Amino acid sequence: MKILVIQTAFIGDLIMTTPIFRALREVFPKAQIDVLVIPQSSIILKYNPYIDKIYTFDKKSGVVRKIFSFFHIIQRFRKEKYDIGISVQSSYTSAFILLFAGIGRRIGYRRLLFASDKVLLPKGLHNRLRVLKLLEPLSKKSFSDSTEIFLSEAEVLKAKEIIDKYSNPNNIKIAIAPGSVWETKKWPWEYYAELAKLLLSDNIDVFLIGSKQENELCEKIISHSQNPNTFNLAGKLNLLESTALISEMDLLVCNDSSPLHIANAVGTDVFAFFGPTVQRFGCFPYRPNDKMLEVTLDCRPCSKHGGHRCPLGHHNCMELIKPEYVHQLIIEKFANSLSKT
Repeated sequence: MKILVIQTAFIGDLIMTTPIFRALREVFPKAQIDVLVIPQSSIILKYNPYIDKIYTFDKKSGVVRKIFSFFHIIQRFRKEKYDIGISVQSSYTSAFILLFAGIGRRIGYRRLLFASDKVLLPKGLHNRLRVLKLLEPLSKKSFSDSTEIFLSEAEVLKAKEIIDKYSNPNNIKIAIAPGSVWETKKWPWEYYAELAKLLLSDNIDVFLIGSKQENELCEKIISHSQNPNTFNLAGKLNLLESTALISEMDLLVCNDSSPLHIANAVGTDVFAFFGPTVQRFGCFPYRPNDKMLEVTLDCRPCSKHGGHRCPLGHHNCMELIKPEYVHQLIIEKFANSLSKT
């Protein structure tokens, strides 16, 4: 038995897909289970024990290169002779890959072209539960719906070394991820700086994380916070090293972006800001101690993925969530721990 799973969306979407790999291994313990992802997110699955082969497809590399990559991957998949293909997305590209690869059983959601098994979805499900619905044509069992990321000892050791270097062992440890691809998904940087400033006297160490492109943003936050217990690690860690660091934190504060899904996958509590997006889109933090930080407005949601500017020009969905409110939530969360320090 050979099974191919296609998920060529971004990092957060791939993390929310991870329950399907464990579930497939439960149903087909001796099967070859392969996956097709984009290059930027493939590292998330590097140590996943339920996957045999990881293929990458660069769909953002320009038309000519994308066409070349498309036919190259088709040729590879035809040689593999997969028995089952599962597409987590309903895109034309995914549909044609499954079809041209000669996969007889093609499973997807209702909108997937050429699917032999179409899955209908109830509304309001978290994305990780939507993904598990794709197994209904194969099994009636119930499966664990926890997302997961596997790490090596090297990443865990590096995270511990960073914490030992910068942090007081008696302090609460909070990671802040202030970045996002979409500007309207970002809580204002000035608010992040004010929050870090408010945390100065609370025996809390703050670690700012993000990509190399977000290093300057994190520096600006630290500079304005004037908090010597705030440290900038943006661009200094790869994705799995950042994941290991988040796993060692007591809390992550972030926007509606991939770090919240990383935190869910490693069991770290999350406070996440939701502005242009809302819970019914299915990408919310799902663990019991997580919080979605949002305000009720008639203009929400304005976009499924966010945008580069507020359509109404005010960005109230983020501006109205004040740093003092978030600081109070943090103090309440750690009241018992802070009282002992």
